[in-house]
Amino acid sequence: MDKEKERERESRQRLHKILKIGGIIVAALIIGAAVFFVFKLRSDAKEALREAKNTRMALRSADVMMYAHQKSVFNPSKENGIEEGAEKYIEQIYTPQGKYRITGYDATAHEVTGMTYERGHFFVTFELVDGAVHWDVDYRMNVYHYDEDDIVVE
Repeated sequence: MDKEKERERESRQRLHKILKIGGIIVAALIIGAAVFFVFKLRSDAKEALREAKNTRMALRSADVMMYAHQKSVFNPSKENGIEEGAEKYIEQIYTPQGKYRITGYDATAHEVTGMTYERGHFFVTFELVDGAVHWDVDYRMNVYHYDEDDIVVE
């Protein structure tokens, strides 16, 4: 009987060790996945910011080329705020991977003072206020999408 109880106790101890090790492995995997996700998100955000900055520089260069033709790169009547023909100059310099839009322009200084850049889930905002440059990178997540078929209130 004592040997049987001893074996049962050893069996429980082994099971306890296995469960403990399994729990540690699961916790390590969860923490590792979370760390990986944070670094991946940060890396993608930096890439979106780099692309937005390159697009801004291409806009500045295109504005110089447009200025030579007595035009501006900015056209507030266009949806994206960019004058026709300016995109050709921009794409000669840099081909953006996302969508960009001019939101502000200083006509006296011939300088873009605001723009947005969208790539994937990232939304980059540029503002030039009193000579100070501000860049914001936001991560957009679609929580819910409403269609005409959705019943919102009954």
